[in-house]
Amino acid sequence: MFTKSLLALVIGAVLAAPAVADVQKTDEHLVVEGREFGYKADTNSTAMRMEMTQLETPGQVAVIDEAVIDEQRASTLGEVLQNDASVSAGGTSRNRERFSLRGFELSSSDGFLKDGRQHWSHYRQPIELLERVEVLKGPSGLLYGKSEPGGLVNMVSKKPTHETQVSLSQDIGSNDHSRTVLDVSGALNAEETLRARAIFAKESYSSWRRYGDGTKPQTDRMVGGLVVEYDITENIMVTAHYDRTKDEGSVDSGAYVVDGHVVRGDKYIWDAQWSNIDNDVENYGIDINAQVTDNVNVKAGYNRQDFNRFDVESYPKFDQYETDGTIRHKGNERTDNWVFDTAYADVTSEFSLFGTENTLLVGANYLDYSYDRFMAFHKGEYVPAGETVVKPVPVSSKKWPTSEYDTWGIYAQNMMTINDYWQVLAGVRYDEKRSDQLTESQVSPKLGVIFHPASNGSIYVQYSESFMPQGMVSDDKYTNDGEELDAERGISYEIGTKWELFDERLYLTGALFDITLENVPLDVEDGKNADDELMYKRTQNGEQVHRGAEILAQGFVTDALSLTASAMYLDAEITESSTKYKGNRPADVPEFAASVWSSYHVQANTDVNLGLIYEGERYGDAANTFKKDGYARIDMGVAYTHKYDESLDIVARFNVENLFDTDYLAGGGSTNSQQAGANGVVVGEGRNYMATIQFKY
Repeated sequence: MFTKSLLALVIGAVLAAPAVADVQKTDEHLVVEGREFGYKADTNSTAMRMEMTQLETPGQVAVIDEAVIDEQRASTLGEVLQNDASVSAGGTSRNRERFSLRGFELSSSDGFLKDGRQHWSHYRQPIELLERVEVLKGPSGLLYGKSEPGGLVNMVSKKPTHETQVSLSQDIGSNDHSRTVLDVSGALNAEETLRARAIFAKESYSSWRRYGDGTKPQTDRMVGGLVVEYDITENIMVTAHYDRTKDEGSVDSGAYVVDGHVVRGDKYIWDAQWSNIDNDVENYGIDINAQVTDNVNVKAGYNRQDFNRFDVESYPKFDQYETDGTIRHKGNERTDNWVFDTAYADVTSEFSLFGTENTLLVGANYLDYSYDRFMAFHKGEYVPAGETVVKPVPVSSKKWPTSEYDTWGIYAQNMMTINDYWQVLAGVRYDEKRSDQLTESQVSPKLGVIFHPASNGSIYVQYSESFMPQGMVSDDKYTNDGEELDAERGISYEIGTKWELFDERLYLTGALFDITLENVPLDVEDGKNADDELMYKRTQNGEQVHRGAEILAQGFVTDALSLTASAMYLDAEITESSTKYKGNRPADVPEFAASVWSSYHVQANTDVNLGLIYEGERYGDAANTFKKDGYARIDMGVAYTHKYDESLDIVARFNVENLFDTDYLAGGGSTNSQQAGANGVVVGEGRNYMATIQFKY
């Protein structure tokens, strides 16, 4: 057994692991799992900024927990989110992932949360640090401020445990894929008032695709994280956290597709072989949780995210490819630095009023944003496809002024329980976004009503809003230059039901929703100026309407079979826009999508996994100029557990993705009048495998 002092030494060793990771390799892995078998999540922490049961949440929240992440050996956020059919993947240029939720694109700055705080997601997220991912569906302006109408993705970090847990794993897979993860957690003193968790991951992989000169991309990634909790008293806990992600990888911006055909084959990379992106991201902060009285809880916290990126790319252009077979490589070298400072304070109180039970949340959150950019520009050169691209010498450079703004919001939300059958949620928020040029303010309401026809079920209706500030018109090519724009606003009506079946072992939920995004900026021609140049006026007559239905099931179907399954039907249309886009469907949003991941307990020590990812046909670009065929991908896995003793399990896993080697086009794609096809299209990888050895202490 571990002693407290030995545990402290092990955590220290994790922090020192980057220094020895290259000289010591292991084939073992110890994993801490929330539950041995089954995927049902009883609560969520995102929808109401407090831990609430699913049946008492008026809205849809999909929880993808650590058991699923571990069984699938997921190492990217996209691999996690493929378990929710309401999320569709976009392109992966600049070595980051893009997503749409209920058909609305999630922005890097406003579509993602880390432990309930806004999180700049311009890089590949460190999945090894997470215990679960919660997908909050629909507008969420009340508690989180400016955000997209489709919803939010909240990444919930792993926490220290009172008991000692150690996890070490080694993954070996296709394309020279290797990942080692070490996870150590437990109390550091006999009283268990001081606890810590340290995680280190090192990953490297190549690619199944090649550059024109025959070389392959290569990515090296390192993640380290430490969380420390200290119980000052029985009612006050302070948490400090730090994590760092270093991700250096070659660039593969996707395929070039003409008339549904992948030009030069699905293995060809058009980017120059010297294209590379180096990300270095640090997150650190502190939180306090105080139970002031039996009925009053106070939470407050601060986090700084410091993100540095060095990017060298060629940005291939296809304007002459159809005539002479050459590709224009220009590109640039750029250095970016984003800093996100976030803070929050929440006060939750429980009280009785006129025979009702109430949970009142009053809070405030704050974000300070700054961004610096420097670029050195290359001279463009046309190179025949398939030849080595010589790296150009920069011919000019530019340093942009620092971009800064801050936002803050105050909010109040009350959950009123009238009796065993009825609950009402109501809230309102006030926001301001401030920069040197402009101050914008918004008010966002939310209302939900829940009816419990039985103790194991609920039916709800909900109204909610989101907003996204648009700033002011700031270009002299517009006739209304200097005019302040209204915020884009998402308005949602939703009705749904939730049930816990089979003795509360299976969670089943479904919803119908109608979301309208209004005040979308449009550029319309507005005459010519004195120099006979075409002028524009920026209006806000754009509108987008998404109506759909979704269903989710999680938990045990039988004593031996557990699954997480979801499906979504979505009618999404750009209802008001310029002539070019009016009536179109958003890019990479299928009409129907579904996902299933299951685990079957074959015998006491053997589990078999089977998964399905289905994406219906969808347009590859907003102009709807080309379509991607629908596809169904089958994944499979098997795990064998050897019980070494009462404390140690040894688990061997073997996973196969795309079992039947299905050809398909995934997210991404852009078109323009200067090229015949679409570039930046992600090609789905064929059959690939992952073998894992795990040790669970």
